[in-house]
Amino acid sequence: MTATSRDRKSILSLEALSLTKGAPPFSLKVQEGEALCLLAEDSVSLSHLCDMLAGFEKPAQGCILLNDHEIMSLRPEDRPIGLVSARDPVFGHLDVAANIALPLRARGASLETIHATISKILALVGLDAVIALRADQLNPEQNLRLRLARVLAYAPSIVLLDGILLGLDLRAASKTRQLITKLHRALGLTLIYVAQSREDALWLGGRIALFDRQTLIQCADASTLLERPGDARSASLFGEANLLTGRVLEIEDDIARIHLACGGVVEALADADLNEDSLCTLCIRPDRMTPLFGASATGDDEPAALRATIQSVLHTGEHIRLRLRLADGTEIEMRRPLLQSMRTISQGTSLQLAWQASQAVAFPMQDDL
Repeated sequence: MTATSRDRKSILSLEALSLTKGAPPFSLKVQEGEALCLLAEDSVSLSHLCDMLAGFEKPAQGCILLNDHEIMSLRPEDRPIGLVSARDPVFGHLDVAANIALPLRARGASLETIHATISKILALVGLDAVIALRADQLNPEQNLRLRLARVLAYAPSIVLLDGILLGLDLRAASKTRQLITKLHRALGLTLIYVAQSREDALWLGGRIALFDRQTLIQCADASTLLERPGDARSASLFGEANLLTGRVLEIEDDIARIHLACGGVVEALADADLNEDSLCTLCIRPDRMTPLFGASATGDDEPAALRATIQSVLHTGEHIRLRLRLADGTEIEMRRPLLQSMRTISQGTSLQLAWQASQAVAFPMQDDL
């Protein structure tokens, strides 16, 4: 019987961890068998986090626990955590088998164990046919598979994947994702993956730990991050939401009525900490807005409409991306499906923007936004 997420125990715990001096501490737990993705606009700090977990760097403060045991004092070779990264290259003068054997020899494995492990790992990662090739003769995809094989050889409790798709073409990246997914399921691996973009963060299908610089702002599945972001930063970074400032006129049944600084009165879901007559940040995703062309002016008793002018139109192949300018000069983005008629969509066209209240979220204004 497969254990549910509730049945799994936390294999890794980060307690009040700060990546650098002065950075706000954060805590995070990783469940056994989980595939957790780390995502930030700048992945450099996440690479530092991987190095800390693997033992190559020390955090500014905090504690790292593996199975409830502190591992801060353990050397990298003594930690059951494997790091697959371009910062840990293969040895080009050695063949594939010799590269895989290195970590096993360092751990004192017998020759019999080494040979049996190499045969098993080569089959798992699909390198059987190139076992005798030198590492510097491999293509980028094979090189990555070799680095992965070298880590899997000593069966670590956690595998860290940092920047593994960099340098791969689209076909090789797709095959690598399929391989990682297969290994995760077949071996029950606990994975921590550093993504390079929102799209890159989605393929594992698990939780995503979203960072703003070195601050963990929310950890949840993709659906929650998109539909119920924890704050405006989360909505902007993951949902690519437009951020509009305004003042809350009233809140009724969790729906806030807001007068925007750029003009117009709109509605949005109210965050639990939002108060009436307070400044707020309204978050609306580009694909949740509806353009109304040729809409007539509102009457005296109707709320002021939010109006915009099209600045640019771009076909991406998947949707139409519109750059809009609001009355106060603020520029936002709107996306429409390709089914949208193009007869009314052109640069300089004026339109009115609308959305359902449930499609936008309003948070108390924060000074750091």
